[in-house]
Amino acid sequence: MKRIKACFFDIDGTLVRTDHTISRPVIDAVQRLEQEGVAPIIATGRSYEALLPVKETLGIHSPLICYNGAMIVDGSDGTVLKHHTLPEKEARAVITIARKLDYHILAYRSGELIYEKERPEAEEYYNRIKLPGKIVNFDEIDELKLTKCLMIADHENLLPVKEEIMEKHSEKLNAFNSDPRFLEIVPAGIDKAGAVREVMNLLGGTVEESMAMGDGFNDLPMLEAVHWGVVMANALPALREKFPPERTAPHCDKDGVATYLADFFKWEER
Repeated sequence: MKRIKACFFDIDGTLVRTDHTISRPVIDAVQRLEQEGVAPIIATGRSYEALLPVKETLGIHSPLICYNGAMIVDGSDGTVLKHHTLPEKEARAVITIARKLDYHILAYRSGELIYEKERPEAEEYYNRIKLPGKIVNFDEIDELKLTKCLMIADHENLLPVKEEIMEKHSEKLNAFNSDPRFLEIVPAGIDKAGAVREVMNLLGGTVEESMAMGDGFNDLPMLEAVHWGVVMANALPALREKFPPERTAPHCDKDGVATYLADFFKWEER
């Protein structure tokens, strides 16, 4: 096996436990990677602002993949290295769909979380990201320039929405579930796999020198793109079944990342 130069991590359900905290063993394991010359890289659907507390808790300095690949940020100084936004016409079409169905929709614009009204079903999302939002009228914004949109509803209700978006707008948009109740919409061609390739190029390496860990279907392109993709035991069965036992880490609530990395890199107890 080639030497691993970088390890990419999803946040929720991977680094972060179901109670939205990061365990000491996971923090120590991620820091040990950096100490041993392996770049630990966060790859998340969160905005840069929302992932900062995780980055600071981990104490890492590598590049950061935000918005499921729509933005790449220099982890040492916050400089935006890459940024893709939704096409104007298609972004407004997605907002129209959400309004028609009366589903909650939020968006990120220049790092700010915006939405048209408070909805109780969005509480789970806000509890995750711990980022204050702002109520706006999307129609009163001349140019949206949205990094991504996110629609919240029951999974079975989001399935036909996803199909409609991909059927009508697949040339300009990509839609996927980052959680059964969260449908994310980003520019076409944007996913974590593409961002992983860009980051590895920035680091002077290739995907053959990388590994990744994740628990959601939005992580699947990344897990398949790297040399060694690892799924968390807490992932949905339909995702877990795509990976053999040797590429399955313990549950995020049982220090899965720390346990798997220690075994993979054959770390001895300190």
